[in-house]
Amino acid sequence: MFTALDDLVARLLVRVSADQTPRIRRHCPRCAMDRDFTSSGKFRVNAQKKIIDSWLIFRCSDCDCRWNLPVHERRPVRTIDPDELAALMRNDAALADRYAAAASRASSNAAIAVFVLAPVHPDTRVIEMAIAVAASCSVRLDRLLALVLGLRRDAIQPLYDRAAITIRPVSAKPMRRSATDGQMIRLDLARCPNDLALRCRASLVERWLNTHVSDPPG
Repeated sequence: MFTALDDLVARLLVRVSADQTPRIRRHCPRCAMDRDFTSSGKFRVNAQKKIIDSWLIFRCSDCDCRWNLPVHERRPVRTIDPDELAALMRNDAALADRYAAAASRASSNAAIAVFVLAPVHPDTRVIEMAIAVAASCSVRLDRLLALVLGLRRDAIQPLYDRAAITIRPVSAKPMRRSATDGQMIRLDLARCPNDLALRCRASLVERWLNTHVSDPPG
């Protein structure tokens, strides 16, 4: 699968598949990076006299930090359907799912799974990734790599520009394009700034320790 000759190579299979869970990608202030936020299924409602504000509560999938998605802002109560108002008050699951799905339509339809084939060590020099993407999915390559490596998205293009990241097959402006099935990604940590190299290693060591996945499912 891989051609690297160095023994100190971490090898990953990154699988992108269809995701039916509504989620919104946004900056998490607690994690200090972009994270997926998923609906808690609960609303926050603030009613003052004849005006109502309501929010659907989302939570960071990593640290549980809360973000409130506006549903109604300074809305006259009389303009809201009584059944919907009652559903808001009782945290109706179907209503929460409807608002979550509507809000996440612009987000990626992809679920990303990382299988560690050869684990990362503190002295790992190279990280190699095989990308497997389902036909119905689309996720930009820079976003995908940021998620896998535990980096900010804006750190990925500079790594590619300095040849720390190489991609097969070669294509024009790959970081602006969707990841494609069969792509091979190589990250040379020696070409990375020290802080980014340390962050990549730490993120993937943690992933290995948390999952202990050595082989992808059939």
